[in-house]
Amino acid sequence: MNIHFQKLLLEKNYLEKVIEIDQYYYELFFELRNGYKIPLTITFSPLFPTELPKVHINERYHKIPDIPHVMNSGLVCYLDKEGVIWSDIPERTLDFIFERVEQVLISNSPQIEYHREFSYYFGTLDKIEFVFSVFTPVDEPKEISVLAIGSKPFAFLTDDKESTILLGKLLNINIKSRNLEKALYVPLDYTYEGKVPQLDRFWRNEEISKIIREHVTDTTLSKIMKFSMNKKRYFYLLRIPLMTGEKTIIGLWFEKVNQSLSKRVVPLIESNFDDFNVTPLFVFRNDDTTLIERGGGVQKPLNVLLIGCGSIGSDLLFMLARSGIKRFTLIDNDKLKIENSYRHFLGMNKSIESKTKVKLLKEEFENRYANVKIETIENEAVDIIERGEVDLDAFDLILIAIGDPNIERRLNKLILQSSTPAIFTWVEAYGIGGHALVVNNGGKGCYECLIDSDLRMYPSFAGKSDVPFIKNMNGCAGSFTPYGSIDSMETALLASRLVLRYLDNSVEENPLVSWKGSSKIFEENGFLTSDRYKKSIDVLSQDDYDYINPSCKVCGNLKNEAYS
Repeated sequence: MNIHFQKLLLEKNYLEKVIEIDQYYYELFFELRNGYKIPLTITFSPLFPTELPKVHINERYHKIPDIPHVMNSGLVCYLDKEGVIWSDIPERTLDFIFERVEQVLISNSPQIEYHREFSYYFGTLDKIEFVFSVFTPVDEPKEISVLAIGSKPFAFLTDDKESTILLGKLLNINIKSRNLEKALYVPLDYTYEGKVPQLDRFWRNEEISKIIREHVTDTTLSKIMKFSMNKKRYFYLLRIPLMTGEKTIIGLWFEKVNQSLSKRVVPLIESNFDDFNVTPLFVFRNDDTTLIERGGGVQKPLNVLLIGCGSIGSDLLFMLARSGIKRFTLIDNDKLKIENSYRHFLGMNKSIESKTKVKLLKEEFENRYANVKIETIENEAVDIIERGEVDLDAFDLILIAIGDPNIERRLNKLILQSSTPAIFTWVEAYGIGGHALVVNNGGKGCYECLIDSDLRMYPSFAGKSDVPFIKNMNGCAGSFTPYGSIDSMETALLASRLVLRYLDNSVEENPLVSWKGSSKIFEENGFLTSDRYKKSIDVLSQDDYDYINPSCKVCGNLKNEAYS
């Protein structure tokens, strides 16, 4: 789009004295609705209106005002673009821009607006250092550690071996104890309503002491006092409740300048302010709470048993690990074979290692997600459960993704003898659909209920056939159920959503849910679909309880109290 920017600006009656400095950069005066005319500069992008221009207050003619969303450079932050759609017509886009600019310039913004952008303003401080943190904030003061690299702090972490190992994995280094120094985490108890530090205006030492003393309880203050040392430098991690209701995290680094001072001190609240220089630390949070919240994941601590680590099981593990679940036990006795590499999460390169799926998955996931812990069992699930080597009651949730109805029927009985809910999931041949079933979650309904007297499965999308829904390439040894990686991923996604619903307490008793794919290839191979396949996708994706058999020989005789 070839836009004549000067002509576009001159057409707006709220803009005056438009001067072209170069092709994309203009000076002008903008008349606000109160009649005040303010000098601005506007810098267009060649991609305008897809990409919005930058607007500055022209400091050659006007002092930069101290108001929210106007930076020291004069840049007017008029829009948070996340999720906003604007017109692709240049004239309308320009009106939209100056309407937003006006809102910033004439708004009588209270202090809360500064608090809303606390992190941004704090990050503009002149003498600031940047660190990151894997420490998960708590509600009580706590002695923690800081990793120092060279003469500067690099990362805050919990003062324990597990956190040191986690940080070492993230950084791909071996952290020595000599590289760790003590630090103190201090959560303020009361909301801070003061000014936000920015540019060359950081709190003085006496201001920091005053803020701490006025915003903590006597109990917290006494805990801070106990963290006294005689060192050259001191590190603090502060959690500050803001007027917005949010809680921000900042760091402080105190460096002793009075070398004659040789007593144990607490510079955070000391009265001898000239004894220390303080450097603000901008903290990039990489703790579990922050990462999982950003990813929309699971905050609850869970211990999950996954039986079956083939195509669906491996995809299911991937989705749940990305959802924030960190503790798994995997049961599978098979090695990853190259013939399954196109529909298994681990792919082709891992299949040549001649290792079991559980070992390979453990290596992969503990490497990808440093805080994920995986136990592996290379054995047949039914065998070790019946021998008592695996206690189903020790888990919060059981997932079964083996796709073998005969084994799943046996597992179903074992699960119903425990107190742990479970989800079975499987995919049908040729990708015509997939299913997930909750059991042992209160009330009736179990895997056995799915099977009728003719040994047909209630949820099946495949019609009755005397020919197995399988293919083989090398005789019996090469038999397999044909479906693709997208089909296994779709099934794993179905089961993952059911897991998240269960964790959110939004699953009532024991529903069956399904997804339906295309039947074209299935029918081309001479097979017919079932009556259930003819139901709409919307109906099939809803919780289905019609499968429940009141006279089921497995769950029909169990008392409801056993599920409560």
